[in-house]
Amino acid sequence: MTAGLRDRDRSAATRSPDERRAAGGRTAVVDELRDLAGSDDVLGALLRSAQLAAEVARSPQSVELVDELNDLVGGGPFAGVLAIEVLGAIDHGASVASLTALLAAQDTLLRRHAAWRLRRKPVAVSAVPRLLDMLVVGGIDTMHSHRTLRRWSRLDPRVAGLAIDRLSLTIDGRQRARIVDLLGAVEDPRTTALLVDLAADAAESDSARIAAIGALADRYGADDAALRRLATCDDEVGAHATLAVCDRARAGANRGRKSGRGLRIAQLTMASGLDGQLSLGGRGDTGGVASLLVSLGEALARRPEIDHVLTIGRGTVTDAILGSSHSQEAPLSFATIAVGDDGRPADTSDALWEHLPTIERGLRRTLRNAGGVDLVHLRMADAGTLAGAQTAAAQGIATCFSLAPDPHNVLSSLQARGEVDCGAVVRLATDDHIWFRARLVERLARESDRVALFPRSEAIDFFTGPGAASDRPDQRCDRIAEGIDIGLIRRAEAADAAPPKIGASRGDVLADLAAGIPKDRCHLPLLVSVGRLNPVKGMDRVVAAWAADPLLHECFNLVIVGGDLEDPSATERSVLEKIDRLVPAVNPLRAGLRLLGGRPRADVARLLVSAARGRAGCWAAGGIYVDGAWKEEFGLALIEALAAGLVVVAPSTGGPPTYIDEGDNGVLVDPDADLGDAIRRADALVDRPGRADRARRLIERRYSVETMAERLAGLYRPLAVVR
Repeated sequence: MTAGLRDRDRSAATRSPDERRAAGGRTAVVDELRDLAGSDDVLGALLRSAQLAAEVARSPQSVELVDELNDLVGGGPFAGVLAIEVLGAIDHGASVASLTALLAAQDTLLRRHAAWRLRRKPVAVSAVPRLLDMLVVGGIDTMHSHRTLRRWSRLDPRVAGLAIDRLSLTIDGRQRARIVDLLGAVEDPRTTALLVDLAADAAESDSARIAAIGALADRYGADDAALRRLATCDDEVGAHATLAVCDRARAGANRGRKSGRGLRIAQLTMASGLDGQLSLGGRGDTGGVASLLVSLGEALARRPEIDHVLTIGRGTVTDAILGSSHSQEAPLSFATIAVGDDGRPADTSDALWEHLPTIERGLRRTLRNAGGVDLVHLRMADAGTLAGAQTAAAQGIATCFSLAPDPHNVLSSLQARGEVDCGAVVRLATDDHIWFRARLVERLARESDRVALFPRSEAIDFFTGPGAASDRPDQRCDRIAEGIDIGLIRRAEAADAAPPKIGASRGDVLADLAAGIPKDRCHLPLLVSVGRLNPVKGMDRVVAAWAADPLLHECFNLVIVGGDLEDPSATERSVLEKIDRLVPAVNPLRAGLRLLGGRPRADVARLLVSAARGRAGCWAAGGIYVDGAWKEEFGLALIEALAAGLVVVAPSTGGPPTYIDEGDNGVLVDPDADLGDAIRRADALVDRPGRADRARRLIERRYSVETMAERLAGLYRPLAVVR
């Protein structure tokens, strides 16, 4: 099919429900799903299939669709996903039987979607063994099966019994830990004694023991003495037991609401190593969102209507123990959730999904130890956001969701470039879980008490247009731009204007950079790119553009800021290896390339300012900031670069077109365009009269974190509780 879904005149997608019924009743639904499965408008298929599922759920005759939907599943994985969407909406045993059968499908995506949709179905004991098979796989397979089995266990005690039986037959330590995670979430009296035994069993795998300890920390009827004995062990198990003992002690001390008349806000990220200085900025997964939350937390804490801001991140068990003693009376604090262990690390976004039970437990304890909060602000479509939404709902805490429909924008961008078809969607849904994450975003957009909309995005119109309104009459929305700490840039400018320090120590970002630039290249300006060493950030793309163009190499030194260079993660290592292939260490081009690793946010600000102004004897003024990502939801580093006076090169998709004045303060580059050409065009803008001042005024007026905090406080304010 060559025409997009929306381009088809009077297509099935544009007919009213009455017209579809007139065209053939229930069969018309399946016909439309077949059309969607063959359409090149995959974003339209994503959104329309949800509408069809909702319509079928309201139809008392929907069971008659089951056989036809089963046939549609055989039409391939994409058609199967669409069919499962509707099967999941049919309230009948026949749909449960179909979904149960799909747990044995050869296609991974179909199995996952069947497990996902079974969660809201009545208990099917025959499905439990297959769900337990998925539970031990790891990653998002574990998450989907865990959620379904956890809910079913509350409805039927046989589920817990089957899980206990499966544990007795499982040898692999990681697989046992995943079953223990489930048993730890099961409200069944048989499991507490089992968890105590598992935690104390020195022959058990450390991962399974740690999972048992985490579950026991939430069970106040369990044996406290057992946890205290384990806490004396000088190993990873002992560290987790110590955290459990500390959490129990704080639980009693922090019961009850803290005083004050203002709001208490919690903001959540799955970035690791958060602190006030963002000392691990750019390393691992500590990127732009982490930087935003640090600055935003400070700005919100200065608002008179807000008493306290708690920023929750992810880290090691040691981080959680040491970082859990913050004062609940202070206006700003940080807390850490310990996720993963040596045997079952949570070192990738994909691995995080299976740790959903741990994240939920950590959130419950953190929120309780904080003395209660009024609202949890959620961002991203990841495991942390899912855990945050579930935890807040269970505790009756309001939520605010920053609606940046990244999964939808990915499809929209790929579709606009003609690079997506049904096969591509299946790959994205299998590898990046784009379908599940899109549904998560849509659900949070409907159910959150407050929604902070990004001030741009084509895909966001699907959530705010006619017929997309939330069912919640009390939901409030506002379009709020993200912001940066202008003061950080201004302090960097003041420091740059001061006389240079003699003999700056190793570790000073400017000294480190200057030491690595050969004398014969000290007269050149800098190309700078800041961000995580993750393929989505396009650092290798920037290196490739610079290395492939002799003019760029001869006229600029390239500076890459980000990543842990001493102990890189697997993701960081893959990017570093690609950079090494592009510009090997023995290649003369390498003299102009500097990798600085991740740096604290104050260091990044100093570097951006110095790249714009130059540093005598080290590099020339007139640097350029280059963002090599295919898209940016917003682009905080770009905003900081503009505030520092740099010309920027940025992707044309996502947020940058809302603040980049093409041909004045920067250049927008399409995903498939020549990045090197864009950099050359940006160089022509450096000396444009008044450019830097215009950019600075724009950022100060619209994109200050103080402005963002003011708007968010206004969005939060109606939640204020009289105490």
